[in-house]
Amino acid sequence: MKKILLTTLLLILSCNTLIADEKKYDHMTCGQIYVAVGYFLKEADEHWKKTKNEEKALEYSQAAANYSTVYQTFCK
Repeated sequence: MKKILLTTLLLILSCNTLIADEKKYDHMTCGQIYVAVGYFLKEADEHWKKTKNEEKALEYSQAAANYSTVYQTFCK
């Protein structure tokens, strides 16, 4: 039973890797995502330094983090 479970698990993991490799974004889309990360980081920094609006700065930094995750997943 353990061998069957282990084999099934390995097959599922290998299939997920194959599927993930096929779903990459094109170069232009990745460039736009990269620019968006920079924009959101710049906006977060400006809101933090100039307006001291912590909530808005946090929103922008979270957006940058989310876009970074997408970039890491689909562009690297």
